[in-house]
Amino acid sequence: MEDILNAVRSGADPREAVEKTLSLPREDQERLIEETGRIRSENAGRFLTALYLSVADKKLQKSIKKALFRLKTLGIRVEEPRIEGESVLRKAETVRQAMAFMSNYDAEQTKVVVSAFEIKKNQYAFSHAIIHFSDGLMELRSFPVPRKELEGLLADYLSRLRPPVVLPPVSAPYAGYIVEEASGISRTESEEARSLNHYLSEAEGDVRRPQDIYSLEVDAAVDAEPMDRILTDEIFEPFALEWPGIEEDRKELDQAVNPGLVLPPHVMQERRGAFVRELIENKRLAPIMPSFRRMLEDYAYLFYCLKDFGSYKGLVERLKDPEAMRRGFMYFAAKALEKLEKKEDQLQQEQRQSSLIIDPYSPKR
Repeated sequence: MEDILNAVRSGADPREAVEKTLSLPREDQERLIEETGRIRSENAGRFLTALYLSVADKKLQKSIKKALFRLKTLGIRVEEPRIEGESVLRKAETVRQAMAFMSNYDAEQTKVVVSAFEIKKNQYAFSHAIIHFSDGLMELRSFPVPRKELEGLLADYLSRLRPPVVLPPVSAPYAGYIVEEASGISRTESEEARSLNHYLSEAEGDVRRPQDIYSLEVDAAVDAEPMDRILTDEIFEPFALEWPGIEEDRKELDQAVNPGLVLPPHVMQERRGAFVRELIENKRLAPIMPSFRRMLEDYAYLFYCLKDFGSYKGLVERLKDPEAMRRGFMYFAAKALEKLEKKEDQLQQEQRQSSLIIDPYSPKR
C-alpha cells in the first residue's frame, strides 16, 4: 500500500495507482483512501477523483467523497467527480430545518458558504460553495448526508479552520441569496444555485437580502468603532485587493516615490497617497468597486454574527457615507500595492545575497 501512496505523492499517472488499489482487499482500500485524504496536494485529489470513477461500491464512493471534501477544507483545489443524474437539490421536499455558515475572504480572494437543510426525515442536503471576490461562484457541490453524520461533518469542517479565518453561523436564506448572486456574476451553476436559494429561502432568517443587514438590532449604548480600527481587524487580514494591471501600477508607484533622489518620508507618503487617489479617480478600479461594497456589507454581517456589535455599527454607518467608502477603498488599494512592493524588495534582496555566495569549486578569476 505504501508504494501506491508514494506514487500519489509523486504525481505519477493515477491510472496505475487506481489499478493497484482495486486489487487490494476492501479493508486496505478504506485505509488507503483515508491516508490519501491526509496528503495535502492536488495529486491526492486527482487520484481520488480517478478512483471514484472506477469503483462501484457505494460505501467506498462515500469514503472518497469525504476525503475529497477534507482536502477542499484544507484549501487544496480538487476537481470533484461529476456524477450523472438528478441533483440532490431537486429531490428536496419541504424544508424543515436549515443552517448556514459564511467565511471571510482568504489570501486568494475566495470565501466559502456552507449550508445544510433537511430534504426529508433524517436526511440533509449539504452544500459547499466557493466564491471569488470579483469573479463570483467558482464551485458549488451538494450531496446528501444522513442526520446522524451531519453533526460530525460540520464539526470536522469547523475544526480545520485557523485564525484569522472565521466561519460563523449566518441566516440560511441569506446564504442562499449569496450563492445565487455569485452564480449570476460567474454565469455558472445557475440551476443548482437557484434551487439552493429556493430551498434555503423557506427557512427562518433575520437577513434575506443585503438591505436587511442595515437594520439589525443593536443596543443603543454600543458605540460605533472608528473605520481605521475596523479595517485593521484580523478578519480583513488575509484579504488582498487585486485588479488588472496591478503590477504595472506597482512599477509606476515605485518610480513616483523613488525617483532617484532621496526624498523625505512625508513627501514619499504624499506621493503614494496622490498616486492611489489618481488610480481611483481615473476609473481604473471602478469595475471592482461594487464587489468591494458587497464585501463590506457581508463583513458588517460577519461582525454582527461574531457579536462584535461596535464594528458592525461602525461599518454600517460608513457604508452610508460615500467619502468613507472612498477612503476605505483607497486603504485596500494602497495595502495591495504595498504588499507587492515588499514582495519585490524581498526578491531583490534574495538575488543580492545569492550573488555574494562564493562557490569554492568555481575557477578563480
